[in-house]
Amino acid sequence: MPHWERLAVRALGASETRLTVVSRDDVSPTFVRITVRDEGFLARHTPFPTLWLRLWFTSGGRDHQRAFTVADPRPSEGLFDLEFALHDGAASDWARTCRPGDTVRASLLGSTPPWQPRRNPRRAPAEHPAPGLDTDFRGRTVIVGDPASLPAVNAMLPRLASEDVEVWFEYRDPGDENLPLAASGNHRVHRIRHAGEGRELADAVLAHWDAHEPTGDHRFWIAVEAQQNRRLSTTLRTRYGVPRTHIDATAYWRST
Repeated sequence: MPHWERLAVRALGASETRLTVVSRDDVSPTFVRITVRDEGFLARHTPFPTLWLRLWFTSGGRDHQRAFTVADPRPSEGLFDLEFALHDGAASDWARTCRPGDTVRASLLGSTPPWQPRRNPRRAPAEHPAPGLDTDFRGRTVIVGDPASLPAVNAMLPRLASEDVEVWFEYRDPGDENLPLAASGNHRVHRIRHAGEGRELADAVLAHWDAHEPTGDHRFWIAVEAQQNRRLSTTLRTRYGVPRTHIDATAYWRST
């Protein structure tokens, strides 16, 4: 990523900070949790579930931008965690080798709470208001994620502990099957192994929807690989008529 892209993000009004590594926890061979000191970030920005930062890594003389969720924020201590689903790439290379005292630059720009109301009221008809995470929502919440979006999933689930929630979690490495999900007894969890062409998660979810049709009384948070993400969100809109305001879908990564 050229240096000018970092300058462009800054020009758009990003809040800049530098994070300092405090400790690390190798949760599995392919998943690591790193605790960082926020250098005053949480004092300036009130955290919310799914809050994410753009982290900047340098590899081969180039800047690489990757987004990571602020996990388990502790504002009074000035600490939070970053969780990495390890694979090839500059971010994972940094996560594999970082040590206490190492730093990484971060930018806050574009992160919004789940099901954030749209700024343009013409795109959010009164009959389908955005069902924000803190609204009195009485329908079912469907969450579709994987190790890359696990920190955001685990940030939302405690807020939904007493509600009707269905979680679909895709994993690749067998050691990731039991990565901790903060689900309560009211939550139904489906764990799907990613293999072959990587269509298993979307196939399983769509088959379930064929048997148990989604409705506009449900809300959906989807954060998986780009093609599966698009397949699921498009089906919700075109086949089942779920309003856009009830679908919060973000491609967390792309299959190469």
